[in-house]
Amino acid sequence: MSKPQSFVPSYTRLALEPYTPNIGAIVHDLQLADAIQDEITRDELRRALAEYEVLFFRDQALTPEQQTEVARIFGDPDKAKAFFPRHERIASIEVIEAKPGGHVYGTDQWHTDITFSSNPPTGTVLYAKVIPPAGGDTLWTSATKVYESLSPGLQAELETLRAVHSFEHSGWPSFFLSQPDGEALYRKARAEHLPVVHPVVQTHPITGKKLVYVNPNFTDRILGLSRQESDELLGFLFRRFERPEFQARLRWERHTVAIWDNRATQHYAAKDYGSHHRLMHRITFGEDRAF
Repeated sequence: MSKPQSFVPSYTRLALEPYTPNIGAIVHDLQLADAIQDEITRDELRRALAEYEVLFFRDQALTPEQQTEVARIFGDPDKAKAFFPRHERIASIEVIEAKPGGHVYGTDQWHTDITFSSNPPTGTVLYAKVIPPAGGDTLWTSATKVYESLSPGLQAELETLRAVHSFEHSGWPSFFLSQPDGEALYRKARAEHLPVVHPVVQTHPITGKKLVYVNPNFTDRILGLSRQESDELLGFLFRRFERPEFQARLRWERHTVAIWDNRATQHYAAKDYGSHHRLMHRITFGEDRAF
């Protein structure tokens, strides 16, 4: 294939086109099922994910087993999980489904997955199985670009701070309480997932870039500040993540795959498709230590 000027010349196996100036790339003419066995392709995929933070692949044909092997390119698919239902055969796959009369999971707000864990997943492989006729896009925003956009003085201040992350700050408690025997489920989840503390600024272990590591869904407060000061500072940072120039928005097609770096991004699943059916298979992957 002859690569247009927009394609990145430093990759030999990947026809890789930047998606926006600040985040994301689309990978053309690659079947991920074939990439599983080729170590050079695997290496380039790992490098591209670190560089672009989210990768998009159209027209993929993946079995659940193959999706798991794709996740293994980047990390361990059996690390931290949320509370979604699991695939009937492959326990590493979370089934995220919206349909008439079904549950609402609250993914329509900016978040980094599972930061209420002491060791959150480092990334995600999301595979579109059923999509609505319109809507249901997912957006990603770059935590590294947010950090780089801040003044040096504020960067230095944030690097001294730590924040509390909790699943109780999210929509999960109301989800549990909507279930049969929900109070018992909620008590069990709360006992197993006590609040954790993460630095407000983290350093990415692969790229060495600094990033802002707070998100509206799970970050409750910044330690050492009054509630008012914490809310004001977090609100300022959350608004910075909403700037369009730091974002990539994907219009899903059936059999599209998105793979993202969960350390360096936040994402938002738009809930604008009414009662239409939407079904995604998600695998989070991780390391022994995320940072």
